[in-house]
Amino acid sequence: MAVTKAIVAREPRFTALSWELEDVSVKEDPGDDEVFVEIIASGVCHTDIVLSSVPAGKFGIQYPKVMGHEGSGYARKVGKNVTSVQPGDPLLLSFSFCGACDQCDEGHPAYCHSFADENYVGRKGHVNSATAESHEGGEEEQEGEEIYSRFFGQSSFTRYSIVDKSSIVNVKDLLRDDEELSLFAPLGCGFQTGMGAIETIAKPGPQSVIVVLGLGSVGLAAVMTANLRNCKAIIGVDRSPSRIQLGKELGATHTIDTSPPELNLHKTICDLYPAGVSAVIDTTGSPRLIEDGLRSLRQRGKLVLIGVPPMQYELSVNVIDHINTGRTVIGCIEGDCIPGEAMSTMIQWYREGRFPIQKLITYFEADEFKQALAGLDDGSVVKAVLKWNNM
Repeated sequence: MAVTKAIVAREPRFTALSWELEDVSVKEDPGDDEVFVEIIASGVCHTDIVLSSVPAGKFGIQYPKVMGHEGSGYARKVGKNVTSVQPGDPLLLSFSFCGACDQCDEGHPAYCHSFADENYVGRKGHVNSATAESHEGGEEEQEGEEIYSRFFGQSSFTRYSIVDKSSIVNVKDLLRDDEELSLFAPLGCGFQTGMGAIETIAKPGPQSVIVVLGLGSVGLAAVMTANLRNCKAIIGVDRSPSRIQLGKELGATHTIDTSPPELNLHKTICDLYPAGVSAVIDTTGSPRLIEDGLRSLRQRGKLVLIGVPPMQYELSVNVIDHINTGRTVIGCIEGDCIPGEAMSTMIQWYREGRFPIQKLITYFEADEFKQALAGLDDGSVVKAVLKWNNM
Protein backbone atom coordinates (compact mmCIF):
# COMPACT_ATOMS: atom_id res chain seq x y z
CA MET A 1 0.00 0.00 0.00
CA ALA A 2 1.25 3.48 -0.88
CA VAL A 3 0.68 6.03 1.88
CA THR A 4 -0.25 9.41 0.44
CA LYS A 5 -2.65 12.36 0.74
CA ALA A 6 -6.19 12.52 -0.58
CA ILE A 7 -9.17 14.82 -0.31
CA VAL A 8 -11.69 12.61 1.48
CA ALA A 9 -15.38 13.47 1.30
CA ARG A 10 -17.43 12.43 4.31
CA GLU A 11 -21.20 12.59 4.64
CA PRO A 12 -22.34 16.21 4.25
CA ARG A 13 -23.86 18.13 7.09
CA PHE A 14 -27.17 19.60 5.92
CA THR A 15 -25.86 19.42 2.30
CA ALA A 16 -22.67 21.34 3.25
CA LEU A 17 -19.51 19.73 1.91
CA SER A 18 -17.32 17.82 4.33
CA TRP A 19 -13.98 17.57 2.50
CA GLU A 20 -10.65 17.23 4.28
CA LEU A 21 -7.11 16.44 3.19
CA GLU A 22 -6.27 13.16 4.91
CA ASP A 23 -3.58 10.48 4.95
CA VAL A 24 -4.69 7.41 3.05
CA SER A 25 -3.14 4.16 1.89
CA VAL A 26 -3.68 3.17 -1.74
CA LYS A 27 -3.34 -0.32 -3.15
CA GLU A 28 -0.24 -0.31 -5.36
CA ASP A 29 -0.93 -3.46 -7.35
CA PRO A 30 -3.59 -2.82 -10.01
CA GLY A 31 -6.08 -5.48 -11.01
CA ASP A 32 -5.98 -7.04 -14.46
CA ASP A 33 -8.05 -4.16 -15.96
CA GLU A 34 -6.57 -1.32 -13.92
CA VAL A 35 -3.60 1.04 -13.84
CA PHE A 36 -1.79 2.46 -10.80
CA VAL A 37 -1.46 6.16 -11.63
CA GLU A 38 0.57 8.95 -10.11
CA ILE A 39 -1.79 11.92 -10.32
CA ILE A 40 -0.22 15.22 -11.38
CA ALA A 41 -3.33 17.42 -11.60
CA SER A 42 -7.09 17.19 -11.25
CA GLY A 43 -9.79 19.63 -12.22
CA VAL A 44 -12.60 20.45 -9.80
CA CYS A 45 -15.97 19.88 -11.47
CA HIS A 46 -19.43 20.85 -10.22
CA THR A 47 -20.29 17.14 -10.28
CA ASP A 48 -17.70 16.54 -7.54
CA ILE A 49 -19.60 19.04 -5.41
CA VAL A 50 -23.09 17.80 -6.27
CA LEU A 51 -22.32 14.12 -5.66
CA SER A 52 -20.71 14.78 -2.29
CA SER A 53 -23.61 16.98 -1.15
CA VAL A 54 -26.28 14.28 -1.04
CA PRO A 55 -27.05 12.05 1.96
CA ALA A 56 -25.60 8.56 2.19
CA GLY A 57 -27.77 6.01 0.43
CA LYS A 58 -29.31 8.38 -2.10
CA PHE A 59 -28.61 7.10 -5.63
CA GLY A 60 -26.49 4.42 -3.97
CA ILE A 61 -23.85 6.96 -2.89
CA GLN A 62 -21.82 6.10 0.22
CA TYR A 63 -19.15 7.75 2.36
CA PRO A 64 -16.27 8.25 2.99
CA LYS A 65 -15.00 8.50 -0.57
CA VAL A 66 -12.37 10.17 -2.74
CA MET A 67 -13.84 12.35 -5.49
CA GLY A 68 -12.11 13.80 -8.56
CA HIS A 69 -12.84 12.89 -12.17
CA GLU A 70 -10.77 15.27 -14.31
CA GLY A 71 -7.37 13.77 -13.63
CA SER A 72 -4.03 13.58 -15.39
CA GLY A 73 -0.84 11.79 -14.47
CA TYR A 74 1.61 9.01 -15.27
CA ALA A 75 1.11 5.25 -15.40
CA ARG A 76 3.31 3.58 -12.78
CA LYS A 77 2.04 -0.03 -12.82
CA VAL A 78 -0.19 -1.64 -15.44
CA GLY A 79 -2.63 -4.57 -15.17
CA LYS A 80 -2.09 -7.53 -17.48
CA ASN A 81 -5.20 -6.85 -19.60
CA VAL A 82 -4.26 -3.22 -20.27
CA THR A 83 -2.58 -3.05 -23.66
CA SER A 84 -2.79 0.67 -24.48
CA VAL A 85 -0.47 1.87 -21.69
CA GLN A 86 3.09 1.27 -20.58
CA PRO A 87 4.63 2.37 -17.24
CA GLY A 88 5.75 5.97 -17.57
CA ASP A 89 3.16 6.97 -20.18
CA PRO A 90 1.35 10.30 -19.59
CA LEU A 91 -2.41 9.89 -19.22
CA LEU A 92 -5.58 11.94 -19.26
CA LEU A 93 -8.51 10.48 -17.34
CA SER A 94 -12.22 10.55 -18.09
CA PHE A 95 -15.35 8.57 -17.20
CA SER A 96 -15.71 4.80 -16.87
CA PHE A 97 -17.81 2.55 -19.11
CA CYS A 98 -18.20 -1.19 -19.62
CA GLY A 99 -17.38 -1.30 -23.34
CA ALA A 100 -19.75 -4.22 -23.91
CA CYS A 101 -23.39 -3.03 -23.64
CA ASP A 102 -25.45 -1.87 -26.61
CA GLN A 103 -24.76 1.83 -25.93
CA CYS A 104 -21.00 1.27 -25.76
CA ASP A 105 -21.15 -0.87 -28.91
CA GLU A 106 -23.01 1.91 -30.72
CA GLY A 107 -20.42 4.54 -29.80
CA HIS A 108 -22.25 6.19 -26.89
CA PRO A 109 -20.25 5.17 -23.79
CA ALA A 110 -21.63 8.10 -21.74
CA TYR A 111 -24.95 6.22 -21.77
CA CYS A 112 -23.41 2.89 -20.74
CA HIS A 113 -25.82 0.70 -18.79
CA SER A 114 -23.43 0.65 -15.83
CA PHE A 115 -22.61 4.37 -15.97
CA ALA A 116 -24.34 5.41 -12.74
CA ASP A 117 -22.92 2.61 -10.59
CA GLU A 118 -19.37 2.83 -11.88
CA ASN A 119 -19.12 6.61 -12.04
CA TYR A 120 -21.32 8.01 -9.29
CA VAL A 121 -20.84 5.30 -6.66
CA GLY A 122 -17.39 3.81 -7.19
CA ARG A 123 -15.98 0.82 -5.34
CA LYS A 124 -14.28 -0.27 -2.14
CA GLY A 125 -11.08 -2.24 -1.91
CA HIS A 126 -8.50 0.19 -3.24
CA VAL A 127 -8.15 2.91 -0.57
CA ASN A 128 -8.13 2.93 3.23
CA SER A 129 -7.64 5.68 5.74
CA ALA A 130 -4.09 5.54 7.12
CA THR A 131 -3.71 5.33 10.89
CA ALA A 132 -0.47 5.14 12.84
CA GLU A 133 0.07 2.90 15.84
CA SER A 134 3.06 3.36 18.14
CA HIS A 135 5.34 0.44 18.82
CA GLU A 136 8.85 -0.07 20.05
CA GLY A 137 11.19 1.49 17.52
CA GLY A 138 8.73 3.99 16.01
CA GLU A 139 5.38 4.24 14.26
CA GLU A 140 3.99 1.89 11.66
CA GLU A 141 1.13 2.71 9.30
CA GLN A 142 -1.86 0.42 9.70
CA GLU A 143 -4.89 0.11 7.45
CA GLY A 144 -7.91 2.03 8.70
CA GLU A 145 -11.48 2.25 7.45
CA GLU A 146 -12.30 1.44 3.84
CA ILE A 147 -12.86 4.45 1.58
CA TYR A 148 -14.85 4.39 -1.64
CA SER A 149 -12.73 5.17 -4.69
CA ARG A 150 -12.79 4.66 -8.47
CA PHE A 151 -15.25 7.60 -8.66
CA PHE A 152 -15.74 7.98 -12.44
CA GLY A 153 -13.27 5.10 -12.61
CA GLN A 154 -10.44 7.27 -11.27
CA SER A 155 -10.89 9.21 -7.95
CA SER A 156 -8.18 11.69 -8.91
CA PHE A 157 -8.26 13.85 -5.73
CA THR A 158 -5.18 12.02 -4.47
CA ARG A 159 -1.49 11.67 -5.34
CA TYR A 160 -1.86 7.99 -6.25
CA SER A 161 -4.91 6.17 -7.55
CA ILE A 162 -6.06 2.88 -9.03
CA VAL A 163 -7.81 3.72 -12.33
CA ASP A 164 -10.06 1.60 -14.53
CA LYS A 165 -8.63 1.05 -18.00
CA SER A 166 -11.77 2.50 -19.65
CA SER A 167 -11.09 5.85 -17.98
CA ILE A 168 -7.62 6.18 -19.48
CA VAL A 169 -6.51 8.09 -22.58
CA ASN A 170 -2.82 7.70 -23.42
CA VAL A 171 -1.48 11.07 -24.62
CA LYS A 172 2.23 10.29 -25.04
CA ASP A 173 2.00 11.25 -28.72
CA LEU A 174 0.01 14.44 -28.09
CA LEU A 175 1.92 16.23 -25.31
CA ARG A 176 4.71 18.72 -25.96
CA ASP A 177 5.82 19.18 -22.33
CA ASP A 178 4.93 18.24 -18.77
CA GLU A 179 3.07 21.49 -18.15
CA GLU A 180 0.48 20.50 -20.72
CA LEU A 181 -0.40 17.47 -18.61
CA SER A 182 -1.75 19.86 -15.95
CA LEU A 183 -3.36 22.16 -18.51
CA PHE A 184 -5.24 19.32 -20.21
CA ALA A 185 -6.46 17.67 -16.97
CA PRO A 186 -10.00 19.18 -17.21
CA LEU A 187 -10.57 17.94 -20.76
CA GLY A 188 -11.98 14.66 -19.44
CA CYS A 189 -15.30 16.04 -18.19
CA GLY A 190 -16.24 19.73 -18.10
CA PHE A 191 -14.67 20.88 -21.33
CA GLN A 192 -15.66 17.78 -23.28
CA THR A 193 -19.24 18.10 -21.99
CA GLY A 194 -19.58 21.67 -23.28
CA MET A 195 -17.82 20.85 -26.51
CA GLY A 196 -19.93 17.76 -27.14
CA ALA A 197 -23.17 19.57 -26.32
CA ILE A 198 -22.52 21.65 -29.43
CA GLU A 199 -20.47 19.34 -31.66
CA THR A 200 -22.30 16.06 -31.02
CA ILE A 201 -25.80 17.02 -29.86
CA ALA A 202 -26.87 20.49 -31.07
CA LYS A 203 -24.85 20.35 -34.32
CA PRO A 204 -25.51 23.96 -35.29
CA GLY A 205 -24.74 25.49 -38.67
CA PRO A 206 -23.85 28.98 -39.95
CA GLN A 207 -27.44 30.23 -39.62
CA SER A 208 -27.90 28.92 -36.08
CA VAL A 209 -28.52 31.10 -33.04
CA ILE A 210 -27.21 29.48 -29.85
CA VAL A 211 -27.99 30.42 -26.25
CA VAL A 212 -25.66 29.20 -23.51
CA LEU A 213 -27.09 29.43 -20.00
CA GLY A 214 -24.25 29.67 -17.49
CA LEU A 215 -20.70 30.68 -18.40
CA GLY A 216 -18.68 28.33 -16.25
CA SER A 217 -16.21 25.89 -17.78
CA VAL A 218 -18.91 23.80 -19.47
CA GLY A 219 -20.76 26.82 -20.82
CA LEU A 220 -17.62 28.56 -22.06
CA ALA A 221 -16.48 25.36 -23.78
CA ALA A 222 -19.85 25.40 -25.55
CA VAL A 223 -19.34 29.06 -26.52
CA MET A 224 -15.89 28.32 -27.96
CA THR A 225 -17.22 25.33 -29.91
CA ALA A 226 -20.18 27.27 -31.29
CA ASN A 227 -17.74 29.96 -32.37
CA LEU A 228 -15.66 27.29 -34.15
CA ARG A 229 -18.79 26.26 -36.07
CA ASN A 230 -19.28 29.88 -37.23
CA CYS A 231 -22.77 30.20 -35.78
CA LYS A 232 -24.74 33.27 -36.75
CA ALA A 233 -25.10 34.36 -33.12
CA ILE A 234 -24.02 33.08 -29.70
CA ILE A 235 -25.83 34.48 -26.66
CA GLY A 236 -24.01 33.98 -23.37
CA VAL A 237 -26.11 34.21 -20.18
CA ASP A 238 -24.70 34.63 -16.68
CA ARG A 239 -24.82 36.88 -13.60
CA SER A 240 -21.06 37.30 -13.11
CA PRO A 241 -19.54 40.36 -14.84
CA SER A 242 -16.14 38.69 -15.19
CA ARG A 243 -17.63 35.57 -16.77
CA ILE A 244 -19.78 37.65 -19.10
CA GLN A 245 -16.66 39.52 -20.23
CA LEU A 246 -14.81 36.23 -20.73
CA GLY A 247 -17.74 34.95 -22.77
CA LYS A 248 -17.38 37.94 -25.09
CA GLU A 249 -13.65 37.29 -25.48
CA LEU A 250 -14.29 33.65 -26.38
CA GLY A 251 -16.92 34.24 -29.05
CA ALA A 252 -20.25 35.32 -27.58
CA THR A 253 -21.85 37.84 -29.94
CA HIS A 254 -24.44 38.87 -27.33
CA THR A 255 -24.56 38.56 -23.54
CA ILE A 256 -27.38 38.76 -21.01
CA ASP A 257 -26.84 39.57 -17.34
CA THR A 258 -29.40 37.69 -15.23
CA SER A 259 -28.60 39.47 -11.97
CA PRO A 260 -31.38 42.11 -12.18
CA PRO A 261 -34.40 40.59 -10.38
CA GLU A 262 -36.81 42.09 -12.88
CA LEU A 263 -35.13 40.43 -15.88
CA ASN A 264 -37.42 38.40 -18.15
CA LEU A 265 -35.01 36.12 -19.98
CA HIS A 266 -37.57 34.84 -22.50
CA LYS A 267 -38.57 38.37 -23.47
CA THR A 268 -34.94 39.52 -23.67
CA ILE A 269 -34.02 36.66 -26.00
CA CYS A 270 -37.08 37.20 -28.16
CA ASP A 271 -36.36 40.92 -28.40
CA LEU A 272 -33.08 39.92 -30.04
CA TYR A 273 -34.50 37.08 -32.16
CA PRO A 274 -38.30 37.23 -32.42
CA ALA A 275 -38.52 33.95 -34.36
CA GLY A 276 -36.69 32.13 -31.57
CA VAL A 277 -33.29 30.49 -31.27
CA SER A 278 -31.88 27.27 -32.66
CA ALA A 279 -30.55 25.71 -29.47
CA VAL A 280 -30.35 26.45 -25.76
CA ILE A 281 -27.56 24.80 -23.78
CA ASP A 282 -28.39 24.84 -20.07
CA THR A 283 -25.51 24.37 -17.64
CA THR A 284 -27.21 26.02 -14.65
CA GLY A 285 -29.94 23.59 -13.58
CA SER A 286 -32.10 26.62 -12.77
CA PRO A 287 -35.79 25.73 -13.38
CA ARG A 288 -36.63 29.34 -14.29
CA LEU A 289 -33.85 29.57 -16.86
CA ILE A 290 -34.62 26.12 -18.27
CA GLU A 291 -38.28 27.03 -18.81
CA ASP A 292 -37.46 30.41 -20.33
CA GLY A 293 -34.95 28.67 -22.59
CA LEU A 294 -37.53 26.16 -23.79
CA ARG A 295 -40.04 28.93 -24.56
CA SER A 296 -37.38 30.78 -26.53
CA LEU A 297 -36.77 28.01 -29.05
CA ARG A 298 -37.75 28.35 -32.68
CA GLN A 299 -39.43 25.52 -34.60
CA ARG A 300 -37.26 22.38 -34.43
CA GLY A 301 -35.06 24.00 -31.80
CA LYS A 302 -33.19 21.96 -29.19
CA LEU A 303 -33.01 22.38 -25.44
CA VAL A 304 -29.88 20.57 -24.20
CA LEU A 305 -29.96 19.84 -20.45
CA ILE A 306 -26.63 19.58 -18.63
CA GLY A 307 -26.99 21.39 -15.29
CA VAL A 308 -28.47 19.45 -12.36
CA PRO A 309 -31.75 21.00 -11.13
CA PRO A 310 -33.33 20.47 -7.70
CA MET A 311 -33.97 16.75 -7.31
CA GLN A 312 -37.77 17.09 -7.17
CA TYR A 313 -38.01 19.36 -10.23
CA GLU A 314 -39.99 18.14 -13.24
CA LEU A 315 -40.13 20.04 -16.52
CA SER A 316 -43.69 20.37 -17.84
CA VAL A 317 -44.19 20.26 -21.60
CA ASN A 318 -47.33 21.23 -23.52
CA VAL A 319 -47.51 18.21 -25.81
CA ILE A 320 -49.61 19.88 -28.53
CA ASP A 321 -47.24 22.84 -28.65
CA HIS A 322 -44.31 20.43 -28.67
CA ILE A 323 -45.78 18.51 -31.61
CA ASN A 324 -46.54 21.64 -33.59
CA THR A 325 -43.09 23.18 -33.10
CA GLY A 326 -41.03 20.01 -33.45
CA ARG A 327 -38.84 21.06 -30.55
CA THR A 328 -36.46 18.64 -28.84
CA VAL A 329 -35.60 18.38 -25.15
CA ILE A 330 -32.51 16.24 -24.70
CA GLY A 331 -30.30 15.34 -21.76
CA CYS A 332 -26.53 15.53 -22.08
CA ILE A 333 -23.99 13.42 -20.19
CA GLU A 334 -20.32 14.03 -21.01
CA GLY A 335 -21.33 15.63 -24.30
CA ASP A 336 -22.16 12.14 -25.64
CA CYS A 337 -18.43 11.95 -26.40
CA ILE A 338 -15.92 9.17 -26.88
CA PRO A 339 -13.20 10.60 -24.59
CA GLY A 340 -10.12 9.71 -26.66
CA GLU A 341 -11.59 11.25 -29.79
CA ALA A 342 -12.95 14.34 -28.01
CA MET A 343 -9.68 15.02 -26.19
CA SER A 344 -7.64 14.70 -29.37
CA THR A 345 -9.95 17.15 -31.12
CA MET A 346 -9.82 19.71 -28.29
CA ILE A 347 -6.02 19.49 -28.09
CA GLN A 348 -5.80 20.10 -31.85
CA TRP A 349 -8.11 23.11 -31.53
CA TYR A 350 -5.96 24.37 -28.64
CA ARG A 351 -2.83 24.05 -30.80
CA GLU A 352 -4.54 26.13 -33.47
CA GLY A 353 -5.39 28.85 -30.93
CA ARG A 354 -9.13 28.27 -31.33
CA PHE A 355 -9.86 26.60 -27.97
CA PRO A 356 -7.90 28.70 -25.45
CA ILE A 357 -8.61 26.72 -22.28
CA GLN A 358 -5.67 28.41 -20.53
CA LYS A 359 -7.88 31.51 -20.15
CA LEU A 360 -10.32 29.52 -18.01
CA ILE A 361 -7.94 27.74 -15.65
CA THR A 362 -6.64 28.78 -12.22
CA TYR A 363 -4.11 26.49 -10.55
CA PHE A 364 -4.03 25.64 -6.84
CA GLU A 365 -1.86 23.33 -4.80
CA ALA A 366 -3.93 20.37 -3.62
CA ASP A 367 -3.90 21.55 -0.01
CA GLU A 368 -5.47 24.83 -1.18
CA PHE A 369 -8.66 23.08 -2.29
CA LYS A 370 -10.84 25.16 0.03
CA GLN A 371 -9.64 28.36 -1.66
CA ALA A 372 -10.45 26.72 -4.99
CA LEU A 373 -13.98 25.91 -3.83
CA ALA A 374 -14.46 29.48 -2.58
CA GLY A 375 -13.37 30.86 -5.95
CA LEU A 376 -15.76 28.60 -7.80
CA ASP A 377 -18.56 29.63 -5.44
CA ASP A 378 -18.09 33.39 -5.86
CA GLY A 379 -17.44 33.16 -9.60
CA SER A 380 -13.86 34.47 -9.51
CA VAL A 381 -12.58 31.06 -10.67
CA VAL A 382 -13.95 29.35 -13.79
CA LYS A 383 -12.02 26.09 -13.70
CA ALA A 384 -9.90 25.20 -10.67
CA VAL A 385 -7.11 22.68 -11.22
CA LEU A 386 -5.41 21.10 -8.20
CA LYS A 387 -1.73 20.17 -8.48
CA TRP A 388 -0.48 17.14 -6.57
CA ASN A 389 3.29 17.37 -7.19
CA ASN A 390 4.12 18.47 -3.63
CA MET A 391 1.82 16.10 -1.73
